[in-house]
Amino acid sequence: MSVEASFDELAALLQRGEHLSAYDLARRVLDEGEHSLTLAHAAVLSLARAGATDFARAEFVRLGLADSKDPEALSLGGRLLKDVALTANASRRRAFARASARAYVAATDNGGGRYGLVNAATMSLVAGDMPRAMDLAQAALDPGAAVGQGEAGYFDNASRAEALFLLGRWEEAAERLGAAVASAPSSLSAHASTLRQLSMIAAEIGAPTAWLEILRPPVSAHFTGHMFAAREPADEAGLKAAMAEIVRVQKVGFGYGGLAAGADILWAETLLAAGAELHVVAPLALPSYVETSVRPFGEPWVERFEACLARASSVRFAARDPYAGDDEVFAYASRFAIGCAILRAEGLSTRAVQVAMWDGRPATGPAGASADVAYWRETGRPQAILPFERPAPDAVVARSPDASDRGVKAMLFIDVRGFGALHDAQVPAFFEVVMAGMAKAIRRLAAPPEHVETWGDGAFLVFDRPADAAEAALALLEAHRRLNLRAGGLPRHLALRIGGHYGPVHLRVNPITGAQAVVGAHVVVAARIEPDVAPGAAYVSEAMAGILATRHADRYRCGYVGRTTPRKSFPPVSIFNLSRR
Repeated sequence: MSVEASFDELAALLQRGEHLSAYDLARRVLDEGEHSLTLAHAAVLSLARAGATDFARAEFVRLGLADSKDPEALSLGGRLLKDVALTANASRRRAFARASARAYVAATDNGGGRYGLVNAATMSLVAGDMPRAMDLAQAALDPGAAVGQGEAGYFDNASRAEALFLLGRWEEAAERLGAAVASAPSSLSAHASTLRQLSMIAAEIGAPTAWLEILRPPVSAHFTGHMFAAREPADEAGLKAAMAEIVRVQKVGFGYGGLAAGADILWAETLLAAGAELHVVAPLALPSYVETSVRPFGEPWVERFEACLARASSVRFAARDPYAGDDEVFAYASRFAIGCAILRAEGLSTRAVQVAMWDGRPATGPAGASADVAYWRETGRPQAILPFERPAPDAVVARSPDASDRGVKAMLFIDVRGFGALHDAQVPAFFEVVMAGMAKAIRRLAAPPEHVETWGDGAFLVFDRPADAAEAALALLEAHRRLNLRAGGLPRHLALRIGGHYGPVHLRVNPITGAQAVVGAHVVVAARIEPDVAPGAAYVSEAMAGILATRHADRYRCGYVGRTTPRKSFPPVSIFNLSRR
């Protein structure tokens, strides 16, 4: 591939948010001997956007960007320092904020423009230097050439709004913010980024935030309801009118849920009619899903199922197998959909709501509308319930072919980048330092893994709860960073890579070893994530990230970083960087 073609592909990957693929491409071309500041910048920027801040800072130095006077490189350095500052506390937060501000000022002095000054002003505020923040904000308002429409116009106006906000000129800031949104009304990610930045400033200075609502993207919803056969046209029209009103009042722009006959399909049709995105989460392979949850309620529902599916913005699968009599797969699919809705809301800095057609009766099994409503209610997030009258259902007994053979587990795959390049004489030290460090960290866990396997530099840990797996992953990363590798004669670039997933597995006994075995398609999902993890980071699947966002958002943050590399017979999956809140 030519260098020009590499630049084009890099730009496309970054625009699509495929940060890991962008880093791999840039690094590959650089390793082939192409010395390019642009490629180095793209490589480090990709890592920064992927949440691998520590590795990004190391690559920033290794690739020579730290010695560059290029304004893009200086701004990137400021951004990396800013990322550290905003996740730190007290004196460390202020120190990194000051360093970030200096880097942004240097970028401006070398031709970086308004963007650097505004960021320098904001980071000076975080550092506790309000006079410096106001001086820089005022400098950022110096007259400059007007920027037109589109994202360039958006960021120019948003930067001016940020400077005005720092100066306490809130009415003018609100006017600039309105102009920014008008320049790029559909750039929801940009709106969300600005909203987070201005909300952070408001928290620092104790300012009101109501004026920022113009940036708030539409609401992300999980939809659910009861299955039922065809109803009288007038009855269905009334239901859909009530649904449309809920979607309008709640300002729903994104809907996540199943596509069973009855309420699911009515919600899907209502969302599509309102111009909202429809995201389907199927619990089974589609043919089996149709036969278990659509066709039994009438053939017309199958046509409507297919019509909605064709217009869906995305289709996810909780499992790709036929139905095997285990209703837990439907419960897992619902919680997967709920997690997706909440993750989308977090990513866009908007609200998450559940919209449900529900008869008001308590759940009688692990899955269904009543179980979904109860699960969501436990999170404390808002719900909009459409009452639904139907005859009392018969008692439901959860169907499972062999409950002892199945379980929904959280899994971690761990390996060490750089192990394969060690000399044979270094291998004993590797086990005495690195593997022993991992063992010590695992022993200290409040909730240790219930299943462990190891091989070479790798480890496979299984937990009952996603939060326990998340805590283990972060504890392992933190313990590894504290190791003195050089004292053990090991290279400093050795870094853990951890991939995590949450899903249904088979619990068996290995006939060869006699030990417990955890196997199944979802184990493969976990294993396929780990090779795509940036060194020194932990990435988790959308399913695991969604559970953490739903139940443990106060403890963990999961930021989207891209999709796994496509492999033969294994479709790519969305992955998220795991960090502490």
